[in-house]
Formats: sequence, C-alpha cells, structure tokens
Amino acid sequence: MTNRHLNLSILKKITILDFGGQYAHLIGTRLRKLGTFSEIKDSETPAEELKDSSGIILSGGPQSVYEKGSPTMDLNVLKLGIPVLGICYGHQLMTYKLGGEVKPGKVKEYGRAKFDKVQDSPLFKKIDFPTTVWMSHGDEVSQHAEGFEIIGSSADCEHVAIADESRKMYGVQFHPEVTHSDQGNQFLANFLEICGTKNTWNLENYLENIIKEIQAKVGDKNVFMLVSGGVDSTVAFALLEKALGKDKVFGLFVDTGLMRYAERDEVENALKKIGFDNLHIAERGSDFIAALSGKTEPEEKRKIIGDMFLKVQAEVSTRLELNPEEWLLGQGTIYPDTIESGGTKNADKIKTHHNRVEAIQKLIEAGKVIEPLQDLYKDEVRAVGEMLGLPHEMVWRHPFPGPGLGVRILCSNKSEKLTPELQQTETEINDFLAKK
Repeated sequence: MTNRHLNLSILKKITILDFGGQYAHLIGTRLRKLGTFSEIKDSETPAEELKDSSGIILSGGPQSVYEKGSPTMDLNVLKLGIPVLGICYGHQLMTYKLGGEVKPGKVKEYGRAKFDKVQDSPLFKKIDFPTTVWMSHGDEVSQHAEGFEIIGSSADCEHVAIADESRKMYGVQFHPEVTHSDQGNQFLANFLEICGTKNTWNLENYLENIIKEIQAKVGDKNVFMLVSGGVDSTVAFALLEKALGKDKVFGLFVDTGLMRYAERDEVENALKKIGFDNLHIAERGSDFIAALSGKTEPEEKRKIIGDMFLKVQAEVSTRLELNPEEWLLGQGTIYPDTIESGGTKNADKIKTHHNRVEAIQKLIEAGKVIEPLQDLYKDEVRAVGEMLGLPHEMVWRHPFPGPGLGVRILCSNKSEKLTPELQQTETEINDFLAKK
C-alpha cells in the first residue's frame, strides 16, 4: 500500500499511460462504465509497476513522436505480454518504439472520417463497417513495425488500424473514446474483452473493498475530516463513518465567509438532519477574507485557501489537545482533482486544487492523509453517496463551489477604477455585510 492511494492491486484493471492528450480522463470514464476499473499513470511509468495490469492503453497527445523532448515510454512495457491499445499518439509511439516509421501525413485530419475494415480482428467484433470515426492528427504511421499488419484504412490514412494479433497489440489512429466515433464504445468493449476485464468491476464491489482498505490504513488511529458541505466531502465523511464508526471520525466544517448567502446554515442543518452529530463548526470568515485581501491571481488565492484550511485544522487540533500521531487528515479529494493539479507528467496543470497545495502534498508523502474517494470520478461519487443512504437531493445537488467562490469573487485591485454602477454595487454589498 502506498501513501497516496488505497490498495487497488486486488482489482483487474486497465492502466492508461498519459501522453498529454485531452481525452485521457474520457478514456478512463468510458472503461469504468463498461465494467472495468481504470487508472491513469505517467507515460514513463516503469514496466515493473505495470505488471499487475490486465491491459494497457497508450493515450493520445499533441506532439510528434520523432520530435526531441516529446513524451515517451519504457520500451519494456511493450514486452510484458499484456494486451496493448495505442490511440492516436499512442498508436504512433508504439509503432515508432518497435521499429516502424511515423511521418507527417499527406492530409492533416481533424474531424469525422469514414473507416473501412480491411480484415477481421477481435477488435472489430460487433462493429458495422464502414463506420464513422473521429480523427485529430497531423502525423501518421507510414510503415508498421514487424509483426503488425494493417487491419483498417480510410481514404486519407492507410494505417488507421494495425494489429499484432499474436501479441494482442493494437493501434488505432482515431479516437474511439469520443462520442463522434459512432461505435467507439464497442471498439473499447472489444479491447476489454481481449484483456478479460469486461464486467469485472462495479461500484458495489469497489465499495466493499474500499471500506476494508480504510480500516486497514487507519488501524488504531482516528480521522480529522475537513467537510465543506459539498458532495465530495459529504460522501467521504459518510464513508469514513461507515468504515470506522462515529467515535473515530471528527468532522470539521469551516465557515470561510466565502459561501453563498445562508449556505452555511443549509449545510449544517442538512448534515445534522441525516445524523452527522459529530460535525463541528469553525467560524473563520474574517481570517480567510483578511488572508485574501488584495489578492487577484487565481493560483495564489487557491494556495492561500488551502493553507488556511490546514491552519484552522491545526488550531482546532491544538485547542482540543489532539495528539497528531494518533490522527490522519481526511479529505474529499476525487480523481480529477489530482489530475487537474498536474497529477501526471504530461498533463497540463489546469489549476491547483486547495486539497493539493504544497503543505498537503507533504502530509500525503508522510502518510498522514486519507482520501477515500481519490480514485473515483464525480458521477461515481454520487452513486456511492446513494449507496450509503444519503438523501438524493444532497448527493445530486449542484456542484458546491466551496473555495472556488473565494477564487471567483472580485477582489481589491485598486489599479483599476470602478465604474459608477460597480461602485454602487460595492457600497450595497459593504452595507449588507456590515449588518450581518
């Protein structure tokens, strides 16, 4: 078991190596909906760490495989004897690594293309040809590697699909994961069947395993759970309570002063109504607002907010005389939070989530954080919430902005003068706040 993740080695799974393509997460969610657990890893993950995968998918990416500094992979991954599917860039890189050739295409394709089958393959099971697929590439395979053969082409691209059936290795130039590929899900389902993972995973079984893993990781310690009132942290709170019991979970709801009107009361009442009587409130609105005063850059504000949550947690722990050696920090982090914060080498950092600031990362590395939902997507988190018996309206509520409102609120930047209309609005807001 690692510090970052609960133990998933018992699962049959497909590992997606991320080469910086915009669709890596989409591949992951498609596979899960087809009944297979998926995870996303750095493209250069050593082959040794992938030996327990049932199949490997090489994602797309925006660069050229022959350019200096372009994303690459451990060649030994292709020698594990595990089924491999290369998509777009992944298709080209697999070819390039195995001795084939990749060159700029005669036609740069972006959009729908008509794809014709050349010969039968397990990858084409239940596919009606010709079929429409989505292309997004400037390069193309010009000569496939030894052992491969062309199994599908289009008018503008000869190597649309290639295969080495003896090694169960496949490459497709198109993107089966996007809805614009008419039978894309069937292509993916066929690959899962080749891997022997189709319909081997569902949330019910996953939930049972996660509860056991939480119990094993926490052991005789307790969990100090930061609760925002949003879907993710609420479900995580409920899951920890189910796994450990109320006595071992301390819930802290921090009123940052940055929520929507009356939302703090709504959240507090809703949580207590469903039995969260171990939820505690910390009013720190003035502290958060003071820390953000004069700050306008979103990334800086996210880091300030993340650090403030930890500061409040530490203050409450000290006041209650909690022994830090006996407690883990609980968070409602979900899978996209990690990836959006630059979780893989080739993925662009979309934003630093408040639960991924530097101080949190250090705690994670020290094994002092537990995040029971960190391998799940939002729709899966909602489904788990319903399995745990949380009210439908709470589980399916509009995404709670939490710290996000602190990032979006217009802050003081006196280098620009407000228009008369905005000055009036500012005055009205200040008058309103003064009365609270």
